Amino acid sequence: MAVNSDHVPNGFGPGHTGQLCRELELAGVDLPSSVDSDGVPVSDVTLVVDARSSLASDVASAQLRQQVFDVLIKGLRLSASVCGLGEESDAHAAFSGVCKILRAATNDATASPDRVEIVVDAQVLAPQAAWRIRREQLGDGLIHLLPGQATMQAGESCHERRQHDLFWPQLWQVCTSRNVQTAFAPAVYSPCALLSAEIATGILPDTAVQVPAGTAWLPMRMDISRFADAGGFLREGAVEHALCSCIDIGDLLHDSVDWPTARMRHDAWLNRRLAIILTGFGDLAQRRKQDPTFFASLKDQCELLSWIQDVLLQKSRAAARRTGNVPALEQTDPSRALPRGQIRNGWRTRWCEALEVAAIRHRNLLVLSPWSVFPANEPADFRYADLLPLLNYADAASFSRPPGLSHWGVSQFKTFHQRAWAVLQQRDVSRQIAERI
Repeated sequence: MAVNSDHVPNGFGPGHTGQLCRELELAGVDLPSSVDSDGVPVSDVTLVVDARSSLASDVASAQLRQQVFDVLIKGLRLSASVCGLGEESDAHAAFSGVCKILRAATNDATASPDRVEIVVDAQVLAPQAAWRIRREQLGDGLIHLLPGQATMQAGESCHERRQHDLFWPQLWQVCTSRNVQTAFAPAVYSPCALLSAEIATGILPDTAVQVPAGTAWLPMRMDISRFADAGGFLREGAVEHALCSCIDIGDLLHDSVDWPTARMRHDAWLNRRLAIILTGFGDLAQRRKQDPTFFASLKDQCELLSWIQDVLLQKSRAAARRTGNVPALEQTDPSRALPRGQIRNGWRTRWCEALEVAAIRHRNLLVLSPWSVFPANEPADFRYADLLPLLNYADAASFSRPPGLSHWGVSQFKTFHQRAWAVLQQRDVSRQIAERI
């Protein structure tokens, strides 16, 4: 594949990094990262904001204001996960106070308020209240609501059922504003059985991948339907080349990214996370004239995703053998906590044997969106919700803007979210069954 073309995609410079990005684009993969004036990829920031601590004193408020300013003045986007709002009676005032600090920081940086996204627990702050306070105190922009288990499944008590019944009509109403989104994949997994799951309360700006706040990810976006003809026949060789490019080029680019915070720089070294966001499954089914309600259609797509997952995993394992394992594996070695002696040596031997089989170069790889099961650029046909079990293959989930839902009702909206959430809850069970070390 030629690398000396004058074409440099997405504003990347003509140097080595620009060549890598060009190779990725020519393979059929989009790189949504921002770039600095030298054409170097830079990462947006996810930040945890503890409302109780930030509002405790003028000094704490000033520290948060400066922290947000430092991000925005670089031209980056920020996603703030607001916690510590207290009880429901105090949450409105606390959230309003945080939004005022964020607005002051955007004013200091002469930045648009929509460059600040907010993540908030939907069980603490009702959807309409969160949306209204954000608009009044900070300005228009995205707000991500994180509904918990009590919301995503029917409660047993009358009080829980009453809260449950109030939540969904509110969420449905504010989601039609297109500036309110939900995210409900509270755990991020690794395809390596030696690495544990992590709690995810942050949302990556732009791609809306739900991640542990403060972590460093290199996102890449790949529409699987771009590799298919009008009849849905997939050019598997081109798909495999694109997937391998995501690993090989993504690994090189990971070292080139300007990670804005110390915490992100440490996480980038420790975990080498890739977010390979696959979309287009609904479009592929549509081109193949598959009825999404038939089990055979789901089976066909599952076989495709299983193959994709295996290609990515084997390529990351090959990269680990060639250039070294992800450092997090050394940190999780159980023998490190044992005293010197025969027992420790035995555990170390077993751990090294496990690494020979399962070690990878990147802690996370595959990202899927619940909305990717629908054909793009048309109103969402609810029948395609039967493809939601595809989410079982995801290490992490993306919750970017949904397709047109105006023809749905509250009942369909609620059912879709609950079904998608149920599938995402099963990922850990599926992985335990799939691989033993």
